[in-house]
Amino acid sequence: MLEPSDFELSLEKQLRLRVIKTEIDECTDVKQLQENLKQCAESLMRFQNLASKLAEKQMLNLMDEFLDKLGVDVPGKTDG
Repeated sequence: MLEPSDFELSLEKQLRLRVIKTEIDECTDVKQLQENLKQCAESLMRFQNLASKLAEKQMLNLMDEFLDKLGVDVPGKTDG
C-alpha cells in the first residue's frame, strides 16, 4: 500500500523541519517549549485518529465493493 518513498520528506519539508529544529535549539523559554510540545502532541494524535478513520472507511468501502461483486447481500446495509 505504501512505498518506501512515501516515508521520505520532500526537499521543501526537509528545509522547513531544519528551520524548526534550529528554532527549537535556540529557544531558552521552557514554558514556550512546553506549550509547543503540547500542541505538537495534540496535532499528532489528531492526525493519527484521522488516518485510522480514513483507513477504516476505505476498508469498509472496499469490502462493500467486494461483496457487491460477489452478489452477497449484507443485512442492514442501505445503498446511498
